[in-house]
Amino acid sequence: MLAELLFEPSGEFENFLRMSSSDFSYILDKISPVISKKHTQLREPIPAKTRLAITLRFLATGDSYKNLHFLFKVSSQIISIIVPEVCAAINDLLKDEIKYLRKKTKL
Repeated sequence: MLAELLFEPSGEFENFLRMSSSDFSYILDKISPVISKKHTQLREPIPAKTRLAITLRFLATGDSYKNLHFLFKVSSQIISIIVPEVCAAINDLLKDEIKYLRKKTKL
């Protein structure tokens, strides 16, 4: 499904992940080596593209892990591991490019 959205000219990709496909590809290129998992004899790893999409969808919408489970067909337990791992990778590898917005507090 994600691959179909990536090349959809209607803007559905931007609506789904709240970012352009070029920004998604840029982030994926940067963090893919860190978030990719190795193949084992027991199972195929969840692709880095899917791991990033799950995390971005979570951050963009605040969907529960259960809702993301139905959307991406990945267990809630695995999603609860993926989201913090990918967030840490984004923070570590893109920290010089991230802008933090602070709320002004009234004194």
